[in-house]
Amino acid sequence: MDNKILFFDIDGTLLGRNEYLPESAAEAIRRTRAKGNLCFICSGRSKSMLPEKLLEVGFEGIICGGGTYISFRDEILVDHRLSAGELSRLLDWFEGSDLGLFFEGDEYIHVLPFERYSDPTRLKLLLKDLSAPLKEIRRDNLEELSVGKFSGMISPLQWDYAMKMADDIKDFMTIIIHRRPNEAKFTASNTPLDTNSKDDKVSWAGYGFVEFLPNGFNKATAIKAVLGHLNLPLSSAYGFGDSENDREMLTWLPNSICMGNGDENIKKIASYVAPPLLEDGIYKAMEHFNLI
Repeated sequence: MDNKILFFDIDGTLLGRNEYLPESAAEAIRRTRAKGNLCFICSGRSKSMLPEKLLEVGFEGIICGGGTYISFRDEILVDHRLSAGELSRLLDWFEGSDLGLFFEGDEYIHVLPFERYSDPTRLKLLLKDLSAPLKEIRRDNLEELSVGKFSGMISPLQWDYAMKMADDIKDFMTIIIHRRPNEAKFTASNTPLDTNSKDDKVSWAGYGFVEFLPNGFNKATAIKAVLGHLNLPLSSAYGFGDSENDREMLTWLPNSICMGNGDENIKKIASYVAPPLLEDGIYKAMEHFNLI
């Protein structure tokens, strides 16, 4: 048996802006599965944030939350949750600040009660874009929550505070910096929000974007766990990604594919750079490796 196993990042790899899924990508996944190959979602998104239209394409397994949750068919292999003590330490930093960060779980996205923010308008708009169910995180419900990681947008005004937090919690959380803030772009593009406007569009120009994962968890560690569970060799695995949280995966896998629209630094570590997602990049990359 010479089955292959394919691991796909979501944002920028399978989905474009506004969660657009090229039909060519969906067709390539259907065709490779018809050949007996296994397909896994491998995303930084938590399980609660996975789009139904993507799941309907068909996958044998899911790696989400940056490796904090792994399932194969109906079997859950990993479901790592931050402890109540760890969440309490994080709340020490969140409370009293307007950090645009949110906690990600299997079923919900968790945020502080909105009245705890001096101005929650922008955070509300961000959460609306994520289209996942919300549940408050409070000191009195930490034991009952399922939270694997947290992430969000950071303005230049909040960046130093967020980096102090990252240093303080580095004994149990690792920061992934996808994009650093740009003060000039932020100043030029961001004006006070008109909360009475019917236009929910808001500029994130100049904002940084970060993820925080529990130490020891990333996409590569998750793939290693899957290969061990299925008794498959490393040579059978193919990883598709585009951004900083794909670094470990694309460094570790010998068959590593970065999308043409991906980060330049990530392209340098991939064994193959595919055309951009919107130019049938997934389909063409899978053709290149004879996976379809």
